[in-house]
Amino acid sequence: MSNLNPILPVPVLITLSVIAGLLMLYAWIRSKENRLKSTFGLLRRLAILSLVFIIALRPMREEFGADVQLSNLDVLFVLDTTLSMWAQDGPTGDTRMSAAKNDIETIMDGLPGANFALITFQNKSVVQSPFTQDKETVMGLLNSIRIPGTTLLKGSDMEMPFYDMENLLISSSKKENRQAIVFFFSDGEVTHPDATPYDYERVNGLIYDGIVLGYGTSEGGKMKDKDRRDVVDKSDGSIAISRIDEENLKNIADGLDIDYLHRTNKTMLTSLIVKIKTSGKMITDRNNSYVVYHDTYYKYVPYLVILLAMELTIRIRENAKVRKKHGKKTDGKQQKK
Repeated sequence: MSNLNPILPVPVLITLSVIAGLLMLYAWIRSKENRLKSTFGLLRRLAILSLVFIIALRPMREEFGADVQLSNLDVLFVLDTTLSMWAQDGPTGDTRMSAAKNDIETIMDGLPGANFALITFQNKSVVQSPFTQDKETVMGLLNSIRIPGTTLLKGSDMEMPFYDMENLLISSSKKENRQAIVFFFSDGEVTHPDATPYDYERVNGLIYDGIVLGYGTSEGGKMKDKDRRDVVDKSDGSIAISRIDEENLKNIADGLDIDYLHRTNKTMLTSLIVKIKTSGKMITDRNNSYVVYHDTYYKYVPYLVILLAMELTIRIRENAKVRKKHGKKTDGKQQKK
């Protein structure tokens, strides 16, 4: 199967080629040379023009199922999207959610070739994306997350994403040569009145590495609803303040058997990303959905070179004949004198 990647828009190439062809035809009509000789020259130049046109179109061959170098990492992002994550005490002076989104993008950029999956949770857990190499899709899903409406809130529960996590981690463990990495982003705040105890130890055997990242401060921060108004505590009518619960986050990290990190403006993810990246390895995989494009225009270049060399040779010979003829005329005139 073929494709085109023209150096100029196709309509422009067609227009230029037609103009050049018409000029050649006009020159042939006006030519006083031997008709057979001039026709051969016209055909030769039209062939050159055709080859230039084809090369400018840059024809390419599609190859499906190419062997590609991939990382063996399955990276699972678990993101708390409850209202408290919009508290305005994030590590960069913005909301906690904004900081978490930026961190996810940084991690994806630092782990090229890995597979990424995204789970979000608030009133319920949602698998936004199974494992995929399409970073743009994951970022698109992240950017589509909006502040939840206050009327439907039921409170936070850290147990909510467990079963979706378990299913994705099990699917990863069934694949050969895969290492599952978990990044858990939350402020740890539990406000659901019927929140159940959570036991993440059940899945720690499926995890190779990862980290729980905590967002927020002990002093807390105010939250804005989707109408940009301060969220009010319904119990007393005061402005609601959300505070990080590091104890809950540390319990999750202990259960998953990974580290916990309080995300502040002084903490850096670089060393963690490097550690995880170096622990993985690159594997060769034949991906049937992966398409590689190979240039084929170079096949026409030798023919173009041959025709150009022929044109140049003919021009040199014709110029030599003209000079020789002109020289004879000049000698004849001098002899008459």
